[in-house]
Amino acid sequence: MVKNPANPGGQGFAISRSTPSRKAQGQLLLGRILMQAGRKAAVDPSPLPFNTRLKGSKRFAKFVRDYVVVPKGTGASKPLKLRPWQVELVGSVLDAKPMPRTAGWMLPRGQGKSTLLAALGLFELMLGQEGASVVVVAYDERQAGIIFKTAVRMVELNEDLAARVQVYQDKLRVPSRGAEFVVLPATPASLEGLDPSLAIVDEIGVVRRDTWEVLSLAQGKRAESVLIGIGTPGPNPHENVLADLRAYGRAHPEDTSFVWREFSAAGFEDHPVDCEHCWELANPALGDFLHVDAIRALLPPKTREATFRRARLCQFVSESSGGFLPERVWDGLSTGEEIEDGAEVVIALDGSFNSDATALVISTISLTPHMDKLAMWEPPVGDSDYRVPVEDVEDTIRAACRRWKVKEIVADPFRWTRTLQVLEREGLPITEFPWSAARITPATTDFYNACINGAVTHSGDKDFARHIGNAVVNESERGVRLDKSKRGSTRHIDLAAAAVMAHSRSTWNAMKSKKRKVRSFK
Repeated sequence: MVKNPANPGGQGFAISRSTPSRKAQGQLLLGRILMQAGRKAAVDPSPLPFNTRLKGSKRFAKFVRDYVVVPKGTGASKPLKLRPWQVELVGSVLDAKPMPRTAGWMLPRGQGKSTLLAALGLFELMLGQEGASVVVVAYDERQAGIIFKTAVRMVELNEDLAARVQVYQDKLRVPSRGAEFVVLPATPASLEGLDPSLAIVDEIGVVRRDTWEVLSLAQGKRAESVLIGIGTPGPNPHENVLADLRAYGRAHPEDTSFVWREFSAAGFEDHPVDCEHCWELANPALGDFLHVDAIRALLPPKTREATFRRARLCQFVSESSGGFLPERVWDGLSTGEEIEDGAEVVIALDGSFNSDATALVISTISLTPHMDKLAMWEPPVGDSDYRVPVEDVEDTIRAACRRWKVKEIVADPFRWTRTLQVLEREGLPITEFPWSAARITPATTDFYNACINGAVTHSGDKDFARHIGNAVVNESERGVRLDKSKRGSTRHIDLAAAAVMAHSRSTWNAMKSKKRKVRSFK
């Protein structure tokens, strides 16, 4: 190596005439590629030292006791001790004669299911049939990766496992057994042609039906193989894979190819959410590695009641079974005050096409915005020929811009593109707010949290309160949004929908303004 003449300061070097041959350069490049690809060191080809006459769930429990270390949470870095209910749950598959082809397990959140399933996957990988294939799938790759990463950490924490398992970014391999543990995206195309000895599908309350069907149809290529689906009830309680499996298991207890197990407080939906009897029914880990104060800390109104019942009690309830806000929350945010003339504000438009209402909400720009109804147009009851007076809406917006300092006029452009274009040509500050799942889900959640935590106030307008009271939350696999309680309902929610947009843009502008005021001094 010699100094680079183009850099007389001596910082940097150029290649001298003794440049390696092309063959040597090629070998060097190949070595670098293999390093980046993660060439794996040779592993111990000997069988795992595991001698026992135990079978089924007892054999699994011994494997866990001997080789599995808790990767995180309660008991982290200590040997995993399975609870009797966990052994019995796994035993519903491993101890059954004949072994079922399909199993459905329903458990609330917080029961350590990722740890249990990761351990079960490693058990099949290390001690299952020759050429074992463990496949983990979930609603998305991030969710499926939770189980896989837990399994990876279990391998790393045990010398005997680490010596025999090759760890890749998306799979574990035991070359001596021809066995693999892989994580795959929940798309039917990626799951075609599989031959799993153990397939695990997480969150079957929201997983796509065609994903489940592809894995179900993969059964039968081996003398023994099982597909395990696990999860909590989804937002649509009667139209998902979990609900279907539960219904089938109850209707066909004689079918030995299928097994169903659940921990839930289903049937006690009339009990209040703070009923500790229901907590104990649904949560076998309660008081053990699931802490009671954690359950209590999530009680409504900190979370929506339907969400709490599904996730923590495994009850089949719809998100639309309750209002958007708990009773009296909105009333408690009223100050009875209007917005002063000249204040810096955001105006939100929720526009309709024909027989629905159109609403304008005005909001101060603040991290704790104050809101009021600016205007509203509701169709007369029974008037199917009603049309929104678009020119009146536009004139109301123009008048508001003369009365206040309007920072933004925000609206979903759907069917109102022309109005937004006309106002923008007049120099008014238009911001489009398409009601996509990516945008409306966080906006709805933020508005809900602001109401619960007292971070928003309003004038006390009766129409505003009525629309907030009419709104429910529609939660699906695509996201969260405000909706009417029933399709075609005449109970309008347009002021509530406009409030979501107004809150989102008001707080965003307030944060932006706050950042501009920050000064640094040296």
